[in-house]
Amino acid sequence: MAVVAATTGAAMAVGLIYIRPPFQWPTLLLVVALVALLETRGGVGLRVGRGTMNFSAKAYASIGAVYLLGLPGAAASAVASLLTGVIIRRAVTTKVLFNSAMSLLVYASAYWIFTDLVRLAQGRVPWLLVAGAIGGLAAWLVNQSLLGLVMIADQGLRNFRYGAFFRNVVDVMPYYVGYGLTGLGVIAASQLLTGSGALLTLAAPVAIVQTATNRWMREQQARAVEAQSGFNATLVSLSKAIDLRDSDTEGHCRRVVDYSLMMGRFLKFSDEELLRLCHGALLHDIGKIGVPDAILHKPGPLTDEEWRVMRTHPQLGALMVADVRQLEKAREVIMAHHERFDGKGYPNGLAGGAVPLAARVFTIADAFDAMISDRPYRSAMSLPDARAEVRRCSGTQFDPQAVTAFESISDAELEAVANKREQPTEELLSL
Repeated sequence: MAVVAATTGAAMAVGLIYIRPPFQWPTLLLVVALVALLETRGGVGLRVGRGTMNFSAKAYASIGAVYLLGLPGAAASAVASLLTGVIIRRAVTTKVLFNSAMSLLVYASAYWIFTDLVRLAQGRVPWLLVAGAIGGLAAWLVNQSLLGLVMIADQGLRNFRYGAFFRNVVDVMPYYVGYGLTGLGVIAASQLLTGSGALLTLAAPVAIVQTATNRWMREQQARAVEAQSGFNATLVSLSKAIDLRDSDTEGHCRRVVDYSLMMGRFLKFSDEELLRLCHGALLHDIGKIGVPDAILHKPGPLTDEEWRVMRTHPQLGALMVADVRQLEKAREVIMAHHERFDGKGYPNGLAGGAVPLAARVFTIADAFDAMISDRPYRSAMSLPDARAEVRRCSGTQFDPQAVTAFESISDAELEAVANKREQPTEELLSL
């Protein structure tokens, strides 16, 4: 709220101090209509952590308007954003206020930089092109700075995905250079046409391209969702095959997914990290397919040689999924799910932070489900006893940070998962 209030206050100050008549009302009203039209066409959404950063072709019309009309053009763009937001959301929300105030500040910044550089250019065409491009970069810098500030305020300093945000900031920079050059084109076109004619001439193809692009993106997203659904179904089928291979652990793969997810959410894993954790939890024992039946189903204790064979299953599993790009991160869980925090696990004897965090989380889920399940060689432990055992092993078998995440899960939640024996694929891998 503080960021929104400061941004709104700054926009109002710019309007009151710098925007003065006379106004070219017909052209300004056209700007409002064009910007509103382009904004309702839908922007292109880029994922940033658990949020989305949008950019729209309305910037073409907005920068063209501000280069042509000055700060009143920036105000017209802000009014269009406000009206569009109110109509779509049916209320004056903080997001609507922020977006409209940010719009005025972004395009005012572009105007100030552009006009200063135009004076220095003294009519030389190469320098005019530079002025247009740098004006677009000024809009990019102010826009991304304000977006980053409000997203950090919303998500918190610790939870904000800085790397993803800055990658997207860099990715959209060339578009703003294009916006600035197109704005310069509006001024050039206005020498032959009226200001309104120039805006319409350049905005029309932009609207057509954005509409076509959005349609293409929706189709691609639908195909990606369908492909992901098929991939998830394949993984669940593999987990069922693993369960059938070892009937003593029926439903184990699916239950440890739920335990792992609850801990991962407590530790603020991103959606992508949670999905990779799901995949690793589902397939953690896939390497047992390569363990001989005589060892896997042996009713009595294993010999040292048999244990040596059994302990190869993490490496076998990691090898089996090595060529599947989508399982690259899940492979870490498969490979390290029998490592211990104190370094006494297998296959590589990793300790502490050398064990991937997802594997440290999963290890608790795996051990807890084993403790509360019946086995041929022992009866299931009670839930309180299993909880106490997890606490007792904190700092030795288990990572204390992951134990804290496990302790955040209520008894009722643990019991609900423990009683599950089957789940639909969509529910199982739903984040």
